[in-house]
Amino acid sequence: HIQLKSFHPNLTSHVQPNDAGIICSFKAHYRQGFCQCAIDLDKAGKQDIYKITLHEAMVMAKEAWDAVTPITIKNCWDHCGIQ
Repeated sequence: HIQLKSFHPNLTSHVQPNDAGIICSFKAHYRQGFCQCAIDLDKAGKQDIYKITLHEAMVMAKEAWDAVTPITIKNCWDHCGIQ
């Protein structure tokens, strides 16, 4: 009793709230944290400022997700007309 339907190309941002800005917001917050980490490592005199551990990446991902506001999520859902 399952039906699968494929979306037309370039349609997903109009019907899927994650593609309407939630993922973009998360990525922007993650990049900001990653760049800040690189700046901090550079100031500390570290050689490879872009090298992070898996744990550090996971912590930054959690912080990035926590920075995505409920208003952003609501606006993305509203943009898709789902609500």
